[in-house]
Amino acid sequence: MTKAIILSGGWGTRLRPLTCTIPKTLIPIVNKPVIERQMLLLKSVGVKEIVLAVSVMDGVIKSYFKEGEKLGIKIYYTIEKHPKGTAGALKLAESYLKDDNFFMLNGDVVLNYNMGEMLKFHSKNKGIGTIAGKVVDDPSRYGVLIVNDETHQLLEFLEKNEYSPPNGKVVPMPINAGVYILEPEVFSYIEANKKVSIEREVFPKIVKEKNLYYYPISGIWKDIGNPYDLLQANILMMNDLINSLDGNTKNLVDHSVNIHPSSEIHPPCVIGENVVIHGDCKIGPNVVIGDNVLVENKTSISNCLIYNGVYISNNAKIEKAIIADNCNIRENVVIEGNNENLVILASYVEVLKNLKIIAPKTISLTVCHHEVVKESMK
Repeated sequence: MTKAIILSGGWGTRLRPLTCTIPKTLIPIVNKPVIERQMLLLKSVGVKEIVLAVSVMDGVIKSYFKEGEKLGIKIYYTIEKHPKGTAGALKLAESYLKDDNFFMLNGDVVLNYNMGEMLKFHSKNKGIGTIAGKVVDDPSRYGVLIVNDETHQLLEFLEKNEYSPPNGKVVPMPINAGVYILEPEVFSYIEANKKVSIEREVFPKIVKEKNLYYYPISGIWKDIGNPYDLLQANILMMNDLINSLDGNTKNLVDHSVNIHPSSEIHPPCVIGENVVIHGDCKIGPNVVIGDNVLVENKTSISNCLIYNGVYISNNAKIEKAIIADNCNIRENVVIEGNNENLVILASYVEVLKNLKIIAPKTISLTVCHHEVVKESMK
């Protein structure tokens, strides 16, 4: 196998306003776009050519990846002018993928597991498809996989809202992780020039023919459906990257970073290129800071994602927040999320001094790009 396709055309509505200016698949996961991390994982198991099935903001994605030169992968593009569903998007790439089996990935999942073992499993079972799955405590948000535990054959593929837990009690179940290995025969199940769902219309047919298998993921998996999931996915990946090193590394800090000796970095943290952190700051735990960020004196940051080019002035307190590119946060500002409800500032937001932005208990608090916050928000 040398090829893969990544579905990269979603709107990312639940991540707005972050996705108002960049497509969901370019959302950073530990300072790399989520599909770039997927590409690097695919490359590690021998994938040399990847099709990006794009639609929303396709020009932004093409401009970022071009033809894949920087990653050492050949990238092709298919463009959906009108929504064609997950199988319809796959059908558009048939000419690229028809000669051998291939990986298919949803572009909004964070992954780090042994794809090589999944490929061996698929080759051994000789099915038309293998679906990666992950056991989760509450499967109600996902497509559920009913599996023969001995043969690993899929007995049923149930999309969202099709699964009813026994006796009404939610129990851990394997769910569709959005990663597949498929044989070219799959294209015969997809009608051309039609909107088709691979989950609802194709997989159930292959299940009935006993040609679909389940591969359990033991490593990192997390979807980024909402802002809290995005924060948690970054923390998972950050810990995984740190733990893969020598055992003594607690944080990932670029060599170009300038941190004042009086400031404290509480692990785990990731700090990107050309970041300057002035005196008496407390950074961490669970903080990812992008490139070219300036943090002034006596500022504390925890459980946050801080994207590129952000300026944070003196005596700020930021907790449970996502601060997008080029935001400007003045002195004495307090930004606080509330449990799973975060404060989200889209790109180029300015928050004036002495203000408090506090998320309510019921919903995340968002500020759209280029806005100037002049009054406290609670």
